[in-house]
Formats: sequence, structure tokens, C-alpha cells
Amino acid sequence: GLRMIPAASGPRHRDRCQLELHALRANGMWPAEAALRPAWERIRAGDLAVVLSDGFDEAVVSLSERLSAARRDLSFIQLLTAEERDFPFRGGRRFIDPEGGDPVLADGPAARDEFLARFAAAKAALAARLATAGVRLATWHLDEPLDQPLRQLFPARASRTVPERA
Repeated sequence: GLRMIPAASGPRHRDRCQLELHALRANGMWPAEAALRPAWERIRAGDLAVVLSDGFDEAVVSLSERLSAARRDLSFIQLLTAEERDFPFRGGRRFIDPEGGDPVLADGPAARDEFLARFAAAKAALAARLATAGVRLATWHLDEPLDQPLRQLFPARASRTVPERA
């Protein structure tokens, strides 16, 4: 579903964002366009917005393109699992999309190369589409450091570090 957190700063805001993210559960598709209307009403031109998604739902990509075209400062963090990156499956498997779709029966090693090639092509197409729309993209895998996509998207801010005390 659509969750919007008002802009703020500081540790309390960070904690509020973490609590909101922790409560989310992946299921289903993005809401219908009418349900996304609050995004248009609350995110003004020049505002920074961050979209968190795997990027494989047309509605979220279309919304991202529209927000960017309407002069919103948009960053897109593509959330992926380590299994999508590595495809470590062995033996016969029944693959089920948690967001819907029919199960697929396949042998892990036999399906690996085709899956990785098709997945890489889909990611490249998404990256090209978002770049054309002027949307910054970072990819984050669930086994990576949590701040990695933010460091990728905002390198100038990430490089401002507090010196360690001796």
C-alpha cells in the first residue's frame, strides 16, 4: 500500500521511517491510480520523494515517470532478494511469486542461466526507462548494508563523515 511520511529530520524521524518500513509486508500489486492521488496532492514540485519497490509493477514505474515529469526530485530504490541476484537453487523446485502468478516447476541449475539473463535484461530495461525519465536508481539486495542505496543515491551527503575520536 501507499505510505507517506511527512518530511522531517533527525533521529526521531529516522526512527519513525524505520518503524513504518518494518510494518510493511510485500503482497499484491501497487494500488490503482485513484488510490495514488495523495502522492500527487502531497508531493510538490521540487520535493524529494523516494520510491521503494522491486520495480516490476507497471503502476509504480508509470507513477515514477509522472512524478519526475512533474518536477519532483525522485529517487527509486529497487529492492531485491539475494536469491534474485544469485539464483542459488539446487534440484527440482516449485517457484511461487508472492505477489501473484502461477507456480513454475523447474530444475534449479537448469533454470539458472536463463533466469539470470532474463532478470538482468528486465533490470536493464527498468534502469534505462527510469534514466530517460530523470529518475535516480539504486538497487539494494536484502543481504547488503541498509545504508548502501542511500550512499549510492546521495554520495555527497554520504561522504560527510564525523571524524573518529582518538
